Order: sequence, then structure tokens, then C-alpha cells
Amino acid sequence: MSYTKIVTDFIDTAESDIKSLKVQGATNVALKVLDTLSGVMHNNPDISCYELTKLGERLAYARPTEPLAQNAVRFVSLGCTSEALNRIEEYREYVSAGKKTIPALGAPLLVDGGVYLTLCHSSTTVNMFTEARSKGAYFSVYVAETRPRFQGRTTAKELLAAGFSDVTMVVDDVAVALIEGRIGKIDAVFIGADLINDKGFVNKIGSLAVSAAAKRKHIPVYVLTTLLKYDPKPFSPAMIEMRSTDEIWADAPTNLKFYAPAFDYVPYLSNIKVICEDGVIAGKQVLAATKKRYPFIFDKGHDKHLYYGKSV
Repeated sequence: MSYTKIVTDFIDTAESDIKSLKVQGATNVALKVLDTLSGVMHNNPDISCYELTKLGERLAYARPTEPLAQNAVRFVSLGCTSEALNRIEEYREYVSAGKKTIPALGAPLLVDGGVYLTLCHSSTTVNMFTEARSKGAYFSVYVAETRPRFQGRTTAKELLAAGFSDVTMVVDDVAVALIEGRIGKIDAVFIGADLINDKGFVNKIGSLAVSAAAKRKHIPVYVLTTLLKYDPKPFSPAMIEMRSTDEIWADAPTNLKFYAPAFDYVPYLSNIKVICEDGVIAGKQVLAATKKRYPFIFDKGHDKHLYYGKSV
């Protein structure tokens, strides 16, 4: 099917914004995909279900570890195009509800005088910190800067803007030292997730080291995520996105090799709990909870027609 230049430019711009991290964060990527599909439909009302799905997948798989966006396309594509706009709004409501529910469920875990560690940027985690603070809990937060894109700076800025007075930035390599007790005890680690499955989760590089160090010191790690980030496809290390070497060292010597994964895959260690729509649950409960709440994620009718996300 041929598209108008408006639609083509719309799709190309959205894809570029997602790949370049101009749009970043799982929620923002998913909403960008939904906004773009809505715009396509308004400009091309006769588009077929297949074409709409293919365009959605092109955006949702622009970065491979974005199941919140990929599940949005799954959900929208299960109806005919006449239902698509309603499904887009319904999925938005799912995402919005999770953004309210999950911080409220996690906030009671933060106590007055607590010392907590986070890394990268998770809007849900920031909302949980803010909600706990609004209920009278005064605590300290250490934020790992999260190289090479420094998403931790966004977290620090948002916490300071929300009125927090005890926020400390640390370089990434210091995070494990903090857990080991260099300047006191970290009471818990709170992080987000880009992808979850039945055996573990994907989050920013550094998450595995922090989680493993916390396990050694018997410190709990809480992963804040909507179950809509569940990926039903088997996880493969090949799914981990590699970042541009220019982000690491723009004027690096010729012939220097780089290994620059953007994410870690973290198995559900015994100290890890998942804070989701179903409450604070163990990793082994994630699959059942997702199937119960969002059965469409496991619908085989969509996956056998996958275009960009085809796994076979």
C-alpha cells in the first residue's frame, strides 16, 4: 500500500526519534507508537489491519527490548481497523492505571530515615519516591548516573524538583561499593524494567551487578514495572541493544573495539521482588499474574503474523 508523504514522514520521524533516544523510556515509546498509529489512521482511514500492524511493529521493534510498545501493537491489531482507535485509547488507560497503582503499592516500602539506591530513569520509580515523601517519609536516595546517556541525571533532577533535599549522585562504579557498605547501609534498591518474562527482567546496564551485590549483602531489590512489559517470546542475548561507540568515546583510537550493551538481563534472584499491578510479588509469580490480567499478550493469532518481531 502506498502512503501519502504526510504519513510516510510521520512514520519515519517517529522511528528516528525512538532509535536515537529522542523519545526514551518504555512508557514514552509506547505512547509515541500509539500516537503515531492514531495519526496514521486519521490520515489514512482505509488502511488495512495488516498494514496498520506492520507500521506499528516497525516502530515498536525499532528498539528490540520495548515490549510495552510491542504489546500495544498486539492489543490494537487484535481488532479490525474500525476498532483500532478505541483499542488505542483502551491501552492508554491500561498504562495510565499502572502509573498510578504501582507507585502506591511500592510507597509503603520506603520508611522514614531509609537509604535507597536507584539507577537509570524510571518515571514509575520517581513517582513512588514522590508518593512516599508526600506521606511523610523522609529518606535519602543515591542515584547512579547511568552512562553513557546519563539517564540518572534525569532522575536526580526530577527528585530535586519534587522537593527532595537528600539526593546524591554517584558514578556507576560506586553503586556496588555503596551496597557493600562503604559509607553506611543501603536499605533497598528500587529500579525499573524495560522487559520482563517468566525468568528475569531487562534493565539498564549495571542492573545485574547491583542486583547480585545486593543479594550478597541480603539487601532487597524491587523492580517496578507494569505487567504490560511482559515479552512472551523466549529471551535471547541477541535482543540486547548495542549502543553507538561514539557515545562511549567519540574520538577513540583507530581499530579500538567496543562492547557497549545498553541493557542487562537479570534473573529473578532470591532478593528480587516485582512491584506491579498485582502487588509485590516474586518473580515466579509474574507469568501467572500477566496471563490473568493481560491474556491478549499470549494470543498466538497475532504472533504468527509478526513482521518486525518475527522470532522464527
